[in-house]
Amino acid sequence: MVAFRSFRRYALCLNMYGSRKIRTLLVRAAAPARKSASTLIELLVVVSIIGFLMSILLPSLKRSMELAYATSCKANLRHIGQGTLLYTLENSGWLPVPSKEEQRAPMSEVQASSQSGGSPVVDHEATGEAAWFGKLFPTYLGDPMVLRCPKDPFGFRMVTAKSRISDPSAANSASYGMNSFILTAGDGYLANIERHGPSRPLDTILLADAGPDRLWREDYSNVGFVQGPERNQSMLSWGDRFDPFSYGQRRSWVTQRHGHGIHAVTLDGGVRSVGTTEVLRRRVQKYYRRCAAGGCTMCNELEVFHYSFAADRLFWWTGPVPIR
Repeated sequence: MVAFRSFRRYALCLNMYGSRKIRTLLVRAAAPARKSASTLIELLVVVSIIGFLMSILLPSLKRSMELAYATSCKANLRHIGQGTLLYTLENSGWLPVPSKEEQRAPMSEVQASSQSGGSPVVDHEATGEAAWFGKLFPTYLGDPMVLRCPKDPFGFRMVTAKSRISDPSAANSASYGMNSFILTAGDGYLANIERHGPSRPLDTILLADAGPDRLWREDYSNVGFVQGPERNQSMLSWGDRFDPFSYGQRRSWVTQRHGHGIHAVTLDGGVRSVGTTEVLRRRVQKYYRRCAAGGCTMCNELEVFHYSFAADRLFWWTGPVPIR
């Protein structure tokens, strides 16, 4: 009887003071667990943080990629330059060009062609000779893909041409060109740089990035397949009368492939960056004061139209030209 009364008293107290709390606990235990959810403001904050981080990282990533492309291009040019100079050592000082009889361009022709708007062009398909780089494979250069600049928009042409690198039809496939003045001037004898070298080989252009890097309407074939622009048989024209202010301007090989310029190899094998922004902003002239002060043969002796890269201390030729 006493135990029953004690239990009844305990039940009454539990009903008075603990029933609400117990019911709350039971309801919470029986209810399904609530999933935490993000509000719209929290979501917007996260998106804005991600966007801010991307705005910081993307320019850095782009600069890193441009630097990688530039490094790869310079490595290609250095490799080609070394192979070319090695070729001259084993061929009595001659650059890799067609035979002297096929390559001749007297100084009168050099001056006349420059006056009319361009430098002489060797038609390799007509002569049956390979382009200058065709003579470097496989002895002096192993992989034809060194002729492809990673920033060249038409680099795919070298992918298809690498199996026929010594064929004349591959002459326009390279991303780089050789100084056409050295290959053609002086009645063709200037190509022997051992015998008729410039006075300043460290500042004389041998190779460089070659454009154009854009298409014109006539570059499309009859069947609509894009073959890419002509690149003067992978030779650098010293003066094509480029005029940025004239309608229907000539196609300049000078490009801004690497940001604000190109890369070039000098006759001593050095590789350097060359700015072309100012070059493309002015007409090609016969005389540049700064260029003449640097000893440019074209300014001081020949007086022919030519591009000037004197701002980077680069010249087409320095010193006398053999007259035959």
